[in-house]
Amino acid sequence: MQPAVSRLESALAATEIRSPRIPVISNVDAQPHSDPDTIKKILAQQVTSPVQWETTVTTLLGRGLEKSYELGPGKVIAGIIKRINKGASIENIGA
Repeated sequence: MQPAVSRLESALAATEIRSPRIPVISNVDAQPHSDPDTIKKILAQQVTSPVQWETTVTTLLGRGLEKSYELGPGKVIAGIIKRINKGASIENIGA
């Protein structure tokens, strides 16, 4: 996957990313980011980094996430989130 990182970095260098109105929670470090250059760097790192899914969900819940939606068939994501936090509110919207 490393060759893909270089190509993605080149593409991101040519792409304008503006500061988001809502911080982006990265799957790389499960932290909020608002700086466009940092977001580009983390997007490239995401290709070869393990996904911090549980930590990301915990971060979102800890920052006040009150309601989530799972789009598509099944309830896999809802089940995973409920295992992380039984009190989490997630609604499935089937496709």
